[in-house]
Amino acid sequence: MNLIKASILGFFLNFSFSLFVLAENNEEALEDYTARIKRISLMTQNLEESLNFFTMVIGFKIDFKGTLPPGKEPFLGPVFNIDTNKPINRALLSTSKEPRGLFLIEQKEMKRPPINDIRSVVLVVEVDSLEETLTRAKIFESFATETITDVTPEGKTFSEAMILSPAGHAILVYQLKENKEIKNRNSL
Repeated sequence: MNLIKASILGFFLNFSFSLFVLAENNEEALEDYTARIKRISLMTQNLEESLNFFTMVIGFKIDFKGTLPPGKEPFLGPVFNIDTNKPINRALLSTSKEPRGLFLIEQKEMKRPPINDIRSVVLVVEVDSLEETLTRAKIFESFATETITDVTPEGKTFSEAMILSPAGHAILVYQLKENKEIKNRNSL
């Protein structure tokens, strides 16, 4: 019995030491990171409505739109908890800076979350004109928050607001502002 307790204690001490070493070397690890976000996949009740929203309001471009035949994507069932024995409507969209960064998957049975529900995911998108984006969102009758302006840790000024897609996805749209003081210094 004491051998089992010693083994368990040894495991936890070794594990704790490993975590300490990882935490201590975290700065070095961040310099050598290789992970990259390829795309985000969002479920939607109505693919056409979501495509209209993401292209007309946010400014995405449709790269691909089609129907996946039954049984062709086995990971979609376990990951999204959908029936892959039925055809699945889907689309890939791009921004001017991120090719194929958004994957929309239609799931007609999905319910739109209430407006005051907690959102577990927020899509953050840089736009050319926050004012124009919010105007288009109003025309689309999307919920939008007030605009706030702040400064990034790097000293860049930005304005942002949260809007909701027709499927209830939270989208933080922001616009970087030019720092006039720096621009004027460069023109001297």
